Amino acid sequence: MANFLTANLVKYQAKITQMFQASELRFRNPAVFNFMRRSTEIMIPTHNDIKSAAKRTTGEVNFMDRQSRSLGTSGEVYNHTGVKGDSTVLVPSWTAYDDKMYYSLKQANESVFSLDDEVLTQMMNININFAEGLESAAATYIHSNRSGVNGYARQGTFNTTNDVFEITEDDTNFKATGFRAVQIMKTAMDANKWRGWSFTAICDTLMFDKLEAIAAQGSGNSDNLTFQFSGMNFIKSVELDALAVALGYTDGYCVVIPEGQVATLDWIPVQNRQAIQTKVNKYGTIIHPPTGLTLATHEYEARADESGNNSQNQDVKFEVQAFDYISFNHAPLTTSNETPLQAFAFVSEGGA
Repeated sequence: MANFLTANLVKYQAKITQMFQASELRFRNPAVFNFMRRSTEIMIPTHNDIKSAAKRTTGEVNFMDRQSRSLGTSGEVYNHTGVKGDSTVLVPSWTAYDDKMYYSLKQANESVFSLDDEVLTQMMNININFAEGLESAAATYIHSNRSGVNGYARQGTFNTTNDVFEITEDDTNFKATGFRAVQIMKTAMDANKWRGWSFTAICDTLMFDKLEAIAAQGSGNSDNLTFQFSGMNFIKSVELDALAVALGYTDGYCVVIPEGQVATLDWIPVQNRQAIQTKVNKYGTIIHPPTGLTLATHEYEARADESGNNSQNQDVKFEVQAFDYISFNHAPLTTSNETPLQAFAFVSEGGA
């Protein structure tokens, strides 16, 4: 069992899918994190090359700037002068996310469970903790990086304190409000020069449930207005609920993102990728089924008295850490405080 993490890795990966079905080990699908992860290759196709070591933070991604100018009216001139193009550098910021566990060689000697099953359950909990932790981090990133600039000034009000475009909700006829809200979101994105893009709306539970109820009417509904949902995907984020309430929005809140404008980067050290083993520790990897990430693992063993932990006084404990370096990013814009992430919220007719 000393080599459980590496020698039994195949067995672990085969069993893990079954264990995901257990009710006690249930967890929320990390839909927001996976959405950001799917966009990575669109936004940053060479992301694996920008970081080579844990302490290296100098990796960068270059984007060409949009240079906005009013058209001149001078006509033909012999000595016209122009402005040279420029680019913007995105330097990803990395955070190391980790979880830890330990097990001992003799812990199952008097247990109804086998040591394999006990360790597998501990590893399953690491998987769940990563799924829920990364989902929370992704939702927080999207919420915290909503745009402070919104050039649309009709059919609602852009709250410059909260950086949220507020849509007044008809308290007596939400159905009409809901259909209009989707239109307004798309029009506002169009007005902010995202015309022709497809969008994903990360929604708190209220916004998601309200809009899903309308969309679920299908093409045969009496109003025949389901086309207004075309080109726009909706993702439910339970993690956005508390963040929306903290801003004062209790009727529905979402952040709309153009396709390919956010990305999640991941990185682990080369020693883990090569599964290096020494006399004192082991480096390895495991696949994280909910996200598809490759997590780095580090394991070492030590003599221990585990008699106080339902085991034996002459025991060996194995300390295990799983970790990954994650970087959340959005495409940079040159206008101060502007990002591609536009927040929207319902406010009741009586106010937010």
